[in-house]
Amino acid sequence: MGYTTENTIEKRRARMAAALALREPDRVPFSPRFGKSIGQFGGVSNYEAMADIRNIYGSLRKLLSKYELDEFGAPALYPLNAMEILGTTHVKWPGASHGLDLNSSFQVLDRSYFDEDGYDEFLRDPSAFIFTKVFPDRHENLQGLRKLSLNNAMEFGHFASIGAFSEPDVVDALLTLISAGKEVRKWQQRTAGMAAVAEEMQCPAPRFAGHAMAYDMLADNLRGYVNVPMDLYSVPDKVLAATEYMHHLCKTAIAGYAAMGVEFVSIPLHGGTDEFLSDEQYKKHYWPFLRDMIEQICDLGMTPSVFCEGRYDTRLEVLREVPPGKVIYKFEKTESAKAKKALGDIACINGNFPTADLIFGKKEKIIEDTKRMLDECAPGGGFIMSCSIGLDNYDEALFEAWYEASLKYGQY
Repeated sequence: MGYTTENTIEKRRARMAAALALREPDRVPFSPRFGKSIGQFGGVSNYEAMADIRNIYGSLRKLLSKYELDEFGAPALYPLNAMEILGTTHVKWPGASHGLDLNSSFQVLDRSYFDEDGYDEFLRDPSAFIFTKVFPDRHENLQGLRKLSLNNAMEFGHFASIGAFSEPDVVDALLTLISAGKEVRKWQQRTAGMAAVAEEMQCPAPRFAGHAMAYDMLADNLRGYVNVPMDLYSVPDKVLAATEYMHHLCKTAIAGYAAMGVEFVSIPLHGGTDEFLSDEQYKKHYWPFLRDMIEQICDLGMTPSVFCEGRYDTRLEVLREVPPGKVIYKFEKTESAKAKKALGDIACINGNFPTADLIFGKKEKIIEDTKRMLDECAPGGGFIMSCSIGLDNYDEALFEAWYEASLKYGQY
């Protein structure tokens, strides 16, 4: 028999839908973001979860039987088995490969795959650049891809370029990709399987997809998070051209998500913080692409869930330029009350209760701070209680105090 509760999945869906539509539900929805701490709840290490996410299915059942979340999204855990096969070098993960404790988190390393003078080469043929240069730079076992030529359109030359596929190290790279691809498919299917577990426990688990916006795709994945803000002073036109290409990739991916039946598209904003871009730079190089991305998601019947990482205090007025009642804004450091005041009539605000307090805080203060946040942000609806960043660790007694206070003081 499945999990039974008066707080049914239909009630929880209605609660979340009302908040998104900027209305008052029966109470403020409670929907924290979980990382590897799901495994912590059931005594499963992060290594075990990344090796096979099915290892935390049981932990998730225990978690959702004790804490009746109003919505669940699967944690972002990289495919450990695929990375082992590829010899991935831009991510560190728990276990023997990097000598890290089995319960450590993973870490993506900020790297640059071309220097300031390399924009021209990248822009001449971005796809070939990524496949034949970035892939082998990121994965030790794909060095053979460097020998491939993917842009020879002449008939005779076209056939000649195919000869490289017979080279032993190219064959090795392609076989590695096939093997890793099989592991990635398993990882995708097993991650998606968490939704079935959640819904078995009466917790909604809508179809989520995640995608970075154009500037962040360039900064996070190719040129480097620190380098691009400096490039804006030395080669701004090239940064803009590269961002425009990335935006084309974003729009193609979003259309694909809609065709797959995705309901929510999560957009983590890494490089748009107050500290990294001036208002002028933000309005030229960041916001136009993000706004177009948000509008496309809305036009295709999906909901953008925008995570404003870092401090976003100077961006709040700009963030109003979106379709009303169709967007969720999550904040890390900007105070929820400030965000609600600035955006509450336009977008649903996802609260940012400090995650650190759920690890190191005091119970009495957690209850007091939860009540204050609800007093400031709940009136009028359009508010979801969550935490500032994903929960990779937490103190269960502190989490329980937060949960109980949210339900008690979040009533309308």
